[in-house]
Amino acid sequence: METNDWNDAERRVERAQELFEQHKWQEALEELRAATSINPYNASWFFNIGLTLDELGRFEEAIEAYRQALEIEPDDRQAIHHLGLDFHQVGRFQEALRTFERLQSLDPTFEPSYCGRILTYTELGEHDRAEEMFYLARLYKEHCDDCFYNMGISLSARGQYDKAIYCFKKIVDDADDWPEVQFRLAKAFHLKGDHEQARRHYVLGLRQDPGNVDSLLDLSELLIEMKRLDEAGEKIRRAIELAPEQPAAHCCHGRWLLDRDRIDEAIAALTRALELDPTCPGAHLHLGAAHLKRAEHELGKRHLRGELLLRPDDPVTLRKLGNLLLDAGESRAAVACFKRLTQLRTDDLGAWLNLGVAQFVRARYDDGLASCEQALRIDPRCVMAYHNLALAYGQMREFDEALSFARRGLKIAPRDVQLQRLEFRLRVLRVRELFLRGLRRLVRPRRS
Repeated sequence: METNDWNDAERRVERAQELFEQHKWQEALEELRAATSINPYNASWFFNIGLTLDELGRFEEAIEAYRQALEIEPDDRQAIHHLGLDFHQVGRFQEALRTFERLQSLDPTFEPSYCGRILTYTELGEHDRAEEMFYLARLYKEHCDDCFYNMGISLSARGQYDKAIYCFKKIVDDADDWPEVQFRLAKAFHLKGDHEQARRHYVLGLRQDPGNVDSLLDLSELLIEMKRLDEAGEKIRRAIELAPEQPAAHCCHGRWLLDRDRIDEAIAALTRALELDPTCPGAHLHLGAAHLKRAEHELGKRHLRGELLLRPDDPVTLRKLGNLLLDAGESRAAVACFKRLTQLRTDDLGAWLNLGVAQFVRARYDDGLASCEQALRIDPRCVMAYHNLALAYGQMREFDEALSFARRGLKIAPRDVQLQRLEFRLRVLRVRELFLRGLRRLVRPRRS
């Protein structure tokens, strides 16, 4: 290669670095590709192509660039690390794990090889392995924001919101300019039920990233739950302005209109969401609710079943869907819905109670009793579980057992009017049952 060619390649790389710093990714990429066409033996240039493609979101192409870099420098730790990250980005999780393991075997002290696997194991549902990677990483680096972020995602996925919040707050203490951390904190507080803290963190995140449509919509959903409908409407309108073709924005608008009892407009907005994306999460759910409000029961049930077919995994959606299915008389589908919820949130008291109710409605008493007993294992002072158990045993005409549960509930909540009435009714039914048994023993058919 001639000196002029070499100098031209070097100038192009320097120009690419300037363009990269100016966030002119495509122009930087073109300069780097021109440089590698002149000199295809510089691993760092292919590595920089990979970084630039990552910024453009072109992860499959970035994988190829990192592989080219590694053909020249097989032990480049940063290239192996970014290759693993991009395998994760495109959902090739097993290849990601193998790449991070290769990095660990090359240098066991290189902390990112453990950090990267936290999120990959989380995606695979292997949360124990994710936690193992977190603690291995701590052996080589006391604090890593990425590790705490990834561990927070794993803990949130398991419903361990307080621990997740702790992890995310460890990052905020060091880096208060990472809006995604604020959004994760907000989501964890929301799922935990602390709405005001959730609102505060959404606002903090949106100050840093005001154009984040997904978080605008999440905040809107929260504000609807908080009955701050005017504020929610303002955020939804902003989201639709920013992304008029995003189905989630129209779905959120539909829910907002539904809460305002503007049923016809809600149906139009939700129908628009489904036109843009027939699998839009929540659209069938809210359309079902809208049609049920208009007493269009068959249409409402059809949309509710349509939502269930999409296999939602959001706890709030599952809870609302299950309750609507029960109200619509679709108890079988409601059981499936609440079962899914208990699988996702094994310690969710309300999920087990709702599952028990749905099973009792279907006269599956053994299953319903087991669900209520699981609720009591989660909270031994849950009065509603005692009430439901007493009611179920009463339906089964096992009045002694029913009275036992009613009285155990009254020991916890002696002024609970519903339990008082149920206990009185069960006593009356028990006396009546004993009286009828006595009559059956006394009365004999005459012999002919």
